[in-house]
Amino acid sequence: MNRADPCRLGRMTVTLGIACVSVSILAAVGGCAATPAGDPLKSLSRTDLVPARQVAAMEILDSNPTAPEYLKALRKILVQTGFVRELRDEAWNRLMKYDLAGLKTSLELNLPKMQMYEWRTEVCKRIGELDWKDMTPTLVRAWAVVLPILGMNLMERPEYLALVKLYGKDRVPEVLFDLLLTSDPVKEANLRSRSWELLLAIGERDRILALLADEKIATTDSFILDMRRSASDLQIVPRNREEILWMRALRAPTKRKFWDEARSAAAKLSADIRANLEPRDLAIIVAAAKYQPELLAQSRDELFDEISLRLSKEKDRRYTASFEGFGAQLPETPRGHAKEMKWGDCAAVLIALQALQEPAIRAHVFDIADRDLADRMTEYGGLMRLDDQGRFELVEYPPQNRGSDVKFEASNAMFDQGYDALFHFHNHAQAYDNQRYAGPHFGDFNYSDATGVNGLVFTFIDRNTINADFYRRGQVVIDLGTIPRPEK
Repeated sequence: MNRADPCRLGRMTVTLGIACVSVSILAAVGGCAATPAGDPLKSLSRTDLVPARQVAAMEILDSNPTAPEYLKALRKILVQTGFVRELRDEAWNRLMKYDLAGLKTSLELNLPKMQMYEWRTEVCKRIGELDWKDMTPTLVRAWAVVLPILGMNLMERPEYLALVKLYGKDRVPEVLFDLLLTSDPVKEANLRSRSWELLLAIGERDRILALLADEKIATTDSFILDMRRSASDLQIVPRNREEILWMRALRAPTKRKFWDEARSAAAKLSADIRANLEPRDLAIIVAAAKYQPELLAQSRDELFDEISLRLSKEKDRRYTASFEGFGAQLPETPRGHAKEMKWGDCAAVLIALQALQEPAIRAHVFDIADRDLADRMTEYGGLMRLDDQGRFELVEYPPQNRGSDVKFEASNAMFDQGYDALFHFHNHAQAYDNQRYAGPHFGDFNYSDATGVNGLVFTFIDRNTINADFYRRGQVVIDLGTIPRPEK
């Protein structure tokens, strides 16, 4: 949900001749460049000019190098897309001389979300070479942001290499641990979460567990106390910022009943299963304790065999989203995901199948899909959960934004109220004959990867048939079969 402010583009008229005549600024290489017509400040916001012309504008503006609007324009060149490296270097050099504090502030705000990867790498390199230890929190926040184009090896990321330059390889974990313990609990909550996330990612789980086990450390720190209860009550050590927010939300007084139910259900699981629980599993084990308590005593392999048998007996045709042109087709059967399927996944599939047998749930699925079909401005979606009486229910939420019939954008309210939900759901209901889009697609996979939730997607096959799919992070998809429209 990143937003970028568009640049306002103006027009500039420049007269060029065969020879350079009546020029006002000499080029650095001994030639000459035409003076920009009009306001040189406005020319700095343009990305369609040759660098020499914008450097010429800078040299005009250098007559008053600390003018606020000029420094603002230089900072934009430093961090916004569309500018060439030569121009960024010119802006960097001037900011180093006239506005070092502004340069650092701009990087603090923009480095974690910077998409110009070559320039991002160069900035990190410069931070290390300049020994800017005060930029350590910025490097940590940027390092924790997943950037697939740079690969998943955290030890090759430019932010890590900058930290190694600043502190030495052996001290990087110590730096992260120090930030976790000393950063402001309110103002720097995100930094603490990112430090925690990176410590786990680089193999420092034992150190985190030792911290949580030491009752003498940070006994008044709500963050540490919440993580301690998560580990002791449920054996869950959140792996990233989203899961930290998830578990802390469940520690709220309003969620006390759910927390106690989850703790009671988890205590009935075998030690190996309990040791691998994730936040998304908690609502599943609470529902299992209510509807299918025998699940809590079964192994992963027993549950896997059960869902494989149940789904193989389904006589309905399987429907799969088309990934033509995007790579190999994804499997949507338990056997196709045998290596990835955990106990929690198997239990989630069985709970979803149980819920979809309920006549009230089926009727609501079709009601939502029919209204979605008529609305061309958004997909519909929401949460499947247990109501106050322990019954399955679908709770709809309006999208955060409207404007696309092929997208459901979950609202903040949906996230805030969904930490104890079984599944996040949405429809693919652009037409009754929609089988080509049956199942999750790339946007849905990105959603589950980012949030860690269990998902359901409902797709019209025809007017009276809807296909249901379960999915979770890592592109694990299980086709749950079809449900018929209830008779009136």
